[in-house]
Order: sequence, then structure tokens, then C-alpha cells
Amino acid sequence: MAGKVLKREWTTAEGWRDTKAGMWAWLIQRAAAVALLGVVALHLANPFRPGIQATLLLLVLVHALLGVRSLLLDLGLPFRWHRALLALALGLAAIIFAVVWLWRWY
Repeated sequence: MAGKVLKREWTTAEGWRDTKAGMWAWLIQRAAAVALLGVVALHLANPFRPGIQATLLLLVLVHALLGVRSLLLDLGLPFRWHRALLALALGLAAIIFAVVWLWRWY
């Protein structure tokens, strides 16, 4: 006897209602990875465009810090820290981005 397969309709608000922090982190990291493919190509074609540089920096920071979050959880941090680590990773990415981006103008 086959087990029941749960399906989630992703095109409706109801389908996203109970999405946990770990899934959001996974989705954001994967979206950043896909976006990085396009932004790297744009950066290679136009390396001195500030908008492309800013987008590249932000995507790399988000993708990398969410990866560090995953590693920390894999190394044994409790799963109750999912939400805090997600907020910390995104907040730290924003702070590092702001510091680096403002520093380059001085």
C-alpha cells in the first residue's frame, strides 16, 4: 500500500501559508544562485556598471551567508535556531553590503 503524497499548490496564498523558515532559507538561497548565473554574465559583459556590481555583491553575500547557516545546522546547531539564523544571515548580508558599498565611495 502506497503512502499518501502531500501536494502543495504553490500558485495560491494558501499553499505558502505554513512555510517554515528553513524552506524560505532554501528558496532564497536557490533563487540567489539562479540570479547569480545571469548577473555574472552581465558583469562579464559590463564590468564597470555600478548596478550590476551592487547586485552581484548582494547576491553573493546572501548566497554565501545562507550557505554558512546551512553548514552550522549540519554541524549540530538545534533546529529551533532556523528562524534566528535566517534573520541573522539576511541581516548580516545587508550590513556587510552597506559597509562595503558605502566604503567604496570614500
